[in-house]
Amino acid sequence: MLTLTACGGSDGEGSTSADGVKTGKGVSDSEINLGILTDYSGPIAQAATSGSIGLEIKLDQVNAAGGVCGRQIVLHKMDTKFDPQITTQQYRAISNKVVMIPQVMGTAQLMAIKDSIAKDGILTYSASLNSSALKLEDVSIYTPPFEVELINGLVWAAQKAGASAANPLKVGVFAAADEYGTAYADAVKFAAKEIPGVEVVSSPTYSPTDNDFTAQATELKNSGAQVVLLANTMAQTPGLIGQSAQLGFKPMWVGYSGSWNAALAKPLAGLTDNYFISASYGALNDDVQGIKDMNAALAQYAPNEKPSNFQVAGWLSGVATVAVLEKACENKDLTREGVLAAVKDLDIDFGGILPAVNLGTGDSVVSYQSRMNSINAEGLLIPTTDWAETDQARAWGETNGF
Repeated sequence: MLTLTACGGSDGEGSTSADGVKTGKGVSDSEINLGILTDYSGPIAQAATSGSIGLEIKLDQVNAAGGVCGRQIVLHKMDTKFDPQITTQQYRAISNKVVMIPQVMGTAQLMAIKDSIAKDGILTYSASLNSSALKLEDVSIYTPPFEVELINGLVWAAQKAGASAANPLKVGVFAAADEYGTAYADAVKFAAKEIPGVEVVSSPTYSPTDNDFTAQATELKNSGAQVVLLANTMAQTPGLIGQSAQLGFKPMWVGYSGSWNAALAKPLAGLTDNYFISASYGALNDDVQGIKDMNAALAQYAPNEKPSNFQVAGWLSGVATVAVLEKACENKDLTREGVLAAVKDLDIDFGGILPAVNLGTGDSVVSYQSRMNSINAEGLLIPTTDWAETDQARAWGETNGF
């Protein structure tokens, strides 16, 4: 598998190579240099590293087939430790050497460098699916955002419970005590108002440094919440669910895709029978071409890595990255400006891992579809529904200008 450091590619602007392709920073006659800013040693390192591997094996596969535009893709891996300040430092270290950034992990981390991304004109894919990224210049999300996953998950849970005015359903939502967590909780509250019989009765928050969730679990229990929407990172999931179980509180848990990692199956053994994930992309056991391609690449380029659904997320970023680079090559323009032009109105086929999307202008939700999953003993997601969108998710998008 690729092992690369922050060494530079071409830093010239506007030159034309022998093959007639315009090149600039990050691109030479033989290389296309990309950067990844993710957590390799911080609080979500296990999941983030898994996502990085998914990206890497896709690029390895493409390189083995000859690369893109006759050039090998070189990936510079930068450890942010999930810290916005370190993310800023690592961005500065890499920004003059790459043409594109296919992954930035973490919403707060992305926000720390958003102005620099816009100033430098570097196409960046957000690995944190917060809708706030849709408002950022030169940043794209190629899947539905977390808010869509949460809303669709709530609609499904309400239908499963038979919620109605005559059969009310009490709902809690657990999210971070920051503007992004507030956005997630607000999306759930918006949807609840659109569903007859559903009421949000509790919305406890957490800070990233919290390790004890007794207060939050107690609040949720005392509220009588029958369903709890998890809008947290996977770092808080075992603490909240474990503490809730100790208090005898066992609601239906409905999380978005960022709330779960297969590694949590062991510490939460016996506590996931009523835990469901609303995810905007497919699972490892899907019988689709995209998963088959990913598993083949994993076996060839990272055979010692245990499969996880975060590898699927990383693989998707690789597919989206290759798609835009191939389009820029077709346009004979691999400069930063050319890559940004290529991403506009770009159709991407993910091999069935999620429905095909069109990236449009980059400031709209690309799809309102997600799928519900249960969790098996190994922590892997097992689909329980088909892909579907909800009226409530689309209404939320229209209300928020997406």
